[in-house]
Amino acid sequence: MEIATHKQSCFGTLLGPLRAVAPQPILPSRSVPISTLSAISDGEKSKRIQQTFDEFNESWLVYWNAYIDLQNQLYESLKAARDVTWLGATDSAKMSEINSAQRQLFATMPRRLDYAPLGQINRSMDYALSKVNELLAALFSEKEKCKRLETAIDILTEKANRTKQELQTES
Repeated sequence: MEIATHKQSCFGTLLGPLRAVAPQPILPSRSVPISTLSAISDGEKSKRIQQTFDEFNESWLVYWNAYIDLQNQLYESLKAARDVTWLGATDSAKMSEINSAQRQLFATMPRRLDYAPLGQINRSMDYALSKVNELLAALFSEKEKCKRLETAIDILTEKANRTKQELQTES
C-alpha cells in the first residue's frame, strides 16, 4: 500500500514529464523493407513501442521505490548489528579491535548512487537491445545476490536469537 501511494505521487511528478518528453520510438538503424502484407501500420507499431516504454517507466518507479526501501532497511539492520557486535567487547582492547575491524568494513561500503544526466542516447535497435540485455543480466545477478543475502539474514537471525537466549538465561 505504501509503495502504491508513493508510486502514485511519483507518477505525477516523474512520469508526467517523462511522457511529455517521451523518447521517439526506437527504430532499426538499417533500412527495413515495408511488407505489403504487414497488418500493423508504422503508426500502430510506434504507438505499441511507446506504450511499452511507458509501462517500463512505471515498473521502473515501482522497482526504484522497493530498492530504496530495501537499501534503507539494510542500513538500519547493519547499524543495529554493529551495536550488538560492540556488546561483545569485554575490555578496551577488544573494543578497539572491533572498532578497527568495523572501520575497515565501512570503508569498503559502496556509496549510494548520484544522479548523472544522460549523455547522448543512441536510438538504434541494436543499441537498445544491448541495453535491455545489460539490464536483464544485472537483474539476474541481483536476484542471485538477494538469495545470498536471504541466507546471510537467516544465519544472522539464528545467531541473534541464540545470543538473546543466552542473555535471557543470564538475567
